[in-house]
Amino acid sequence: MSPHSADADRPQGLSSPEATREIVRQARQDGAAGFRALYERLAPSLLAWARLRMAAKSVAQGDPEDLLQEVWLRAVEEFPAYDPERSSFRAWIFGIAKHVLYEIWRQEGRRGPALPAGEKSAALAAWPDVATTIRTRMARDESLERLLKRAQEFDPLDRMLLLHCGFEDMSRPQAARQLGIGVEAAEKRWQRLRAWIVERRFVELLELRETL
Repeated sequence: MSPHSADADRPQGLSSPEATREIVRQARQDGAAGFRALYERLAPSLLAWARLRMAAKSVAQGDPEDLLQEVWLRAVEEFPAYDPERSSFRAWIFGIAKHVLYEIWRQEGRRGPALPAGEKSAALAAWPDVATTIRTRMARDESLERLLKRAQEFDPLDRMLLLHCGFEDMSRPQAARQLGIGVEAAEKRWQRLRAWIVERRFVELLELRETL
């Protein structure tokens, strides 16, 4: 895996999910500066997720970087209320991303920005530097590009299962309900996908837990 992968900055001795939890703990103490480091860690995966989600639509709908900007604005404001006891940070921030994406899709055919200008916060001033960092990490991280290229060749169910369970930290029963398939079918498909993820060394990139 590239030394510039999403896991390159994790504390030594910790698995990727554990590292993110540790960074969350520190970010809650450090405020906005700590949140920025946390967001930059997850943003490349968010961008890859957005590209896969948007590519699944039959027509182009929105810019993945615009989505990342809006997620940044909302997450930095909502982070003080985030409760790590209720969900993983990954599930929390991807939940915000899904809400933003659905709003973008609802805006199809409408004129004007997804949100009124008055709702933009001062956090936007920090976005250019954050965006540059994210683009740099994406450009250096060959793993993300390889994952995106291969995932676009998956059948629709496997691609959505990868998005739900791999990127969004969703459980298989939850994913099965979302996809309208049985839990057993979702488990079997996920086992095959997870084996492929492990073989291609994408485990740390997606911050998969040790267990299935």
